[in-house]
Amino acid sequence: METAATQKGERRALDKLVAGMIDPRFVLHHRRVPRKPAGGGHADPAVLSLSPPKSRYVRKWRRHARRCSACADLFRYLGLSLG
Repeated sequence: METAATQKGERRALDKLVAGMIDPRFVLHHRRVPRKPAGGGHADPAVLSLSPPKSRYVRKWRRHARRCSACADLFRYLGLSLG
């Protein structure tokens, strides 16, 4: 059974989204926000996103993120380098 929208050749938003998943850039534009670990001792996503890349806060957590996969994912999500 076809709806009026599909009969006219228009695509639903979900159809466009699924078709766009083939594009390698899809992941860059539609990434999931990493989950903050339950325990303490990890970088705060809100503070990290507002801090300049060369701030003392970012430098401190960058060293930690090199050893912690959860914090490393957060750094990658925010576009901060680990190097």
